[in-house]
Amino acid sequence: MARKAVICPSNSLVIVSGGGPVDVPEDQPIEPVAASPSCLLVACMPEVDGDTELTMGSAAEVDPGYAPGFVGELQTPRLRILVETVDDEVVFDQPVCSAVTQVRIWFSHPRWPEKVVIGVD
Repeated sequence: MARKAVICPSNSLVIVSGGGPVDVPEDQPIEPVAASPSCLLVACMPEVDGDTELTMGSAAEVDPGYAPGFVGELQTPRLRILVETVDDEVVFDQPVCSAVTQVRIWFSHPRWPEKVVIGVD
């Protein structure tokens, strides 16, 4: 089931992880995602410009009908995906069925997305 949240995250980022220790991506631009096997840093609308609407669900359920801006795998050894702010506020806590999960992320704009859609398989 798809879920939505409207947030204005600090640093205009959310962190997508498998809920355990993560290897934060370093030395790569967040345009629109910086990725490591255990962590995704996902760009949101700049906080000074307003809120970001986040949607999360199965990829088939939330697919907005255009190509995703990011497709990759995420280590999910605890069989869940967490979407959190940099201030440790949990936005979504989604159970998954595998220790490695396919993630697709769609953005309403390549640099300043008002809407970010996270689909998991």
